[in-house]
Amino acid sequence: MSGLLAVHVLLAATSIRHKSTTFDEVAHLTKGYAFWHLADNRLLPEHPPLAQAWAALPLLDDGLQFPGREQQAWHHSAVFTLGKQFFYRMGNDPDAMLRQARRMIILLSVATGVVVFWWSRRLFGTAGAYIALTLYTFSPTVLAHGCLVTTDMCVSLFFLLAVGGVWKILHRISLASGLAGALALAGLFLSKMSAVLIIPMGLGLMIIRLLSRTPLFVGLGQERRLTQRWKMTLAFSGVMGFFVLFVGLAVWAAADFRYEAMTSAEPGRDRFFVPGILPGGKDVWEHQGRGIPTTAAAISWVRERHLLPENYLYGFLFTMQSARGRDAFLNGDRNLTGWWYFFPLCFLYKVPLPVMGIMVAAFIAVFSNLAGPMIEARSRGIPGRRRLSTTLYHTSPLWVLIIVYWLFAVTSNLNIGHRHLLPTFAPMFILCGAAAGWLKVSRKALRAAVPILLGLLIITSLATWPHYLAHFNPIAGGPSQGYRHLVDSSLDWGQDLPGLRDWLKENRGDQQVYLAYFGTGNRAHYGIEASPLPHYLRASGTGDYCLKEGIYCISATRLQQVYMLKPTRWTEDLERRYRRHLPEMLEFQATPDD
Repeated sequence: MSGLLAVHVLLAATSIRHKSTTFDEVAHLTKGYAFWHLADNRLLPEHPPLAQAWAALPLLDDGLQFPGREQQAWHHSAVFTLGKQFFYRMGNDPDAMLRQARRMIILLSVATGVVVFWWSRRLFGTAGAYIALTLYTFSPTVLAHGCLVTTDMCVSLFFLLAVGGVWKILHRISLASGLAGALALAGLFLSKMSAVLIIPMGLGLMIIRLLSRTPLFVGLGQERRLTQRWKMTLAFSGVMGFFVLFVGLAVWAAADFRYEAMTSAEPGRDRFFVPGILPGGKDVWEHQGRGIPTTAAAISWVRERHLLPENYLYGFLFTMQSARGRDAFLNGDRNLTGWWYFFPLCFLYKVPLPVMGIMVAAFIAVFSNLAGPMIEARSRGIPGRRRLSTTLYHTSPLWVLIIVYWLFAVTSNLNIGHRHLLPTFAPMFILCGAAAGWLKVSRKALRAAVPILLGLLIITSLATWPHYLAHFNPIAGGPSQGYRHLVDSSLDWGQDLPGLRDWLKENRGDQQVYLAYFGTGNRAHYGIEASPLPHYLRASGTGDYCLKEGIYCISATRLQQVYMLKPTRWTEDLERRYRRHLPEMLEFQATPDD
């Protein structure tokens, strides 16, 4: 296990070493640093603080300079504006900041790998555990996002721990299982707002437990054995009440037990961030509650009673508003409310084919009772149909996590990245440990299938290094064709300014360079001399629009015109109009820039 995890760390750390900040890392790390140094919770409230605070821990003794708080960006909680200042205008070393923070996220990825190995070994034995961990170690998706300063890896770890903790306490209620489950749930709710999905997951697991004939052991004081469903239901209700109180206490602790998010706030000056312009006569709460009256009313009720901190409530409302829709791209099309098949196609395009092969092998192994030695030990002497039922029962928390999360994903209007499926990868790999059942069949060809697929995955992963974010399998046409299918955090998240710099050194010569960059990195910091391509006309009509012969560098997300007001495609009619107006354009370009 340690050898595979060491390889995982090596691949992750070296792949990200020469990458610029991805789009969201500027905001997340700025929030994390502010969490420790400022008694103010206004920044990025839609993301609870655990991942950011964890990532910022190594920066606390570095003597970094933070942007001043006497500016509109602070008063309006504009975390991206403050983040760009923090990274590039305060004299700090952004590369060192990123390296240290990313290492902390890699530690979370390693912890998730440990859970994957341990859980799969309990289900499918040592061979199954090594299959699961190999899939995890070399997964391009895990390697791409398991080292970025975002919430994705953190929430993936705590979803796994939370369903495991809930499943454990549904079988044995004790002080240890109660505390472990409560800590896992607290970590989940402090990682991301999607933590609310643990509620239907927990209810699903509770129903499975009540339908089974397995007794519940209560080890508080004298151990008792409960078999009647109504008594088990009462016990489960008491445990869930304890969990709710514990999570609420953790959320308050993260807010320093203070309801108000902002310190030294002045009415009319300080407010939470809203995208775009706040309509006149509305406050931020009214604006974020538009179109979701039931949610807004519930949040208002909780606000009036101060049941949760202000920043957590606003963050949840902000998240619900964002979930209504956002500009999305898929296979050449754009849509504000997404497609139900967005995430299935993400999976189809981004998951390596050998992984899909092992998934099929594991599925067949489960339903043909080849699941593995640990499952067999629990079901020895049981007829085939009941053995399958036993296997499904012991793996049910993993199935519930995957099914509930996928149902949420395909019904969501927020289609902005394959990374949002990351919480389902660890449980998927654990279940793939069932493929170890094929290692004991009599036919050599079948025994060799799983090791061959694992070898192909390793080759694919090593060939993809260091560009794991840009991995696409042959179904999508490989990495060179990925931009035709997906962009944004599935491919182009602003991470390759160093790569562009190195390419220009070899290819630009004395040519003029124009750049249309999607990201929050600073091109000057990476030594890129380029004129920015305007993607809109300024309101004044002034500016340098004299584009000439040269090298045009366009981010894939900009090329597909995502997040631009009006997408266009070049046509023969536009070409004719361009030719007709070319003399006027040349005359315009010859005029002074005033």
